[in-house]
Amino acid sequence: MKNRFFKKKYLALIIVLVVCFSCIKDTDFDQATPITLTPIMEVNLVEIQETSPSFLDSSGTEMPFISDLIVLDVLSSDFFNDNLIKAELVFQVTNSLNKAFQIKMDFYDLADMLQHSFSIDIDNSPSHTFLVTEHTEVFEAMSLAALKASIKLDITITLVSNATSSVLTDDSDGSIALTSKGIFYLEFTQ
Repeated sequence: MKNRFFKKKYLALIIVLVVCFSCIKDTDFDQATPITLTPIMEVNLVEIQETSPSFLDSSGTEMPFISDLIVLDVLSSDFFNDNLIKAELVFQVTNSLNKAFQIKMDFYDLADMLQHSFSIDIDNSPSHTFLVTEHTEVFEAMSLAALKASIKLDITITLVSNATSSVLTDDSDGSIALTSKGIFYLEFTQ
């Protein structure tokens, strides 16, 4: 009986030693494959809705344009600038005014230098039905660098006269609405 206990003890010791010495191997963590994450973020950017009185001065005369300046806080973060690889800004404009418009988007940097610009032409709606215009501006390569440098967006809505449009008054029916979202493609590696 003592002999069996002694054999089991030695057998267990031999197994432990074999396992300990045979499983030890240097591990080189520098050979680990980096993990790359590529999330896509969708963010609402700008919403504007204007009626005819917005385009009139105090005497009731049409103004040639209106504009609004928006600070782009999300673009100024280091994380965003370091990891953004592509961006798409999607604009949807709904017009029910009997007036055509041109919407100009100007992106400026901290020194008020123009970085990027584009325009969207909007048809008039003689019957005051909702006319929808969509535009997608894609930012890659040089235009992406311009977007990353931008901290302000100046939106200018200019009235455009044509043969079927009317002069706007306080009583003109309809409105013009702009909604937009940004689709941001990020990539970071750990």
